[in-house]
Amino acid sequence: MKVRGVILKTELSGLLPELRERRALVRQGVIRPVGQWYVTAEAPADLVAVLGQGLRPTCLDAAALHGLWVPPSQGVHVYRPRATGDTVTGLALTPIRRRREARSGQLVPREDAATGRLCAPEPAVLHGSGLRSWPDSEPVPGIIMTLQHAARCQSLVYAAILIESALEQGALRRAELHQVFEPLPGRLRESLSRVRSDAQSGTETAVRWWLEQRGVPVRSQVQILRGVRVDLLVGNTWVIECDSRQFHDDPLQYQRDRERDLALAARGYRVTRLTWEQVFITWENTTQMLQEILRRREHRRALPAA
Repeated sequence: MKVRGVILKTELSGLLPELRERRALVRQGVIRPVGQWYVTAEAPADLVAVLGQGLRPTCLDAAALHGLWVPPSQGVHVYRPRATGDTVTGLALTPIRRRREARSGQLVPREDAATGRLCAPEPAVLHGSGLRSWPDSEPVPGIIMTLQHAARCQSLVYAAILIESALEQGALRRAELHQVFEPLPGRLRESLSRVRSDAQSGTETAVRWWLEQRGVPVRSQVQILRGVRVDLLVGNTWVIECDSRQFHDDPLQYQRDRERDLALAARGYRVTRLTWEQVFITWENTTQMLQEILRRREHRRALPAA
């Protein structure tokens, strides 16, 4: 995957064969050398820090640069050919995380929720690689390799979150799934084969997979009232809406959500709205309460007559 402001030195040499031209650009501050690369002011600082260590991002960090919905985690995931070294002991880097601006649609660095600043450095997590050389001249691996690394590194649900996000956003086509799955162990391939392409957030994927693993009947993105599509319909009457973190401070979205909830309740549906924190921070406590609702089998009752 190409990134604006980053080019391999050998590629720039092909475009500008004259050494004096390249040196002039460096003197003028248009570009600067970073390891095997030249970068401009447009280059993302967190990515440049990784490249400067002779590494490239992968797994969750590469997924963020691809614009995928990335679940919370620790560490900065990187890789390099095994011929160039095997350890990154003691190396700490800034996690590569992105959010999409509502107005422009552009990906921008995601700040730490507590400080409002870029995330603090975290230990590098080196992915094993059988490669003896870099696969291409691009600073970020393609979506196939990114998802393969994630599937081997992350939990089953986290891998599903990334794959479903890639499918929903069009970064990956269903016809390409076999390329992601091909090198994976058979049991993992089988488990991931039920990924969907309509999940609107990682919270939705995580909750749906938890229900499916327990044999609970659940459907995604169901239109049950005119103009009202819900994230999950469990059984006959239990609607679960999975809030994405980006909507927390949007008063208009908050109002619309509550109007929908009231319309659904008036029709006889039970509505449960789960926040990002309930799914990824306090999930153990959340599942205990979800299991209690399932135990009462309220989701199986019929809707009242219209």
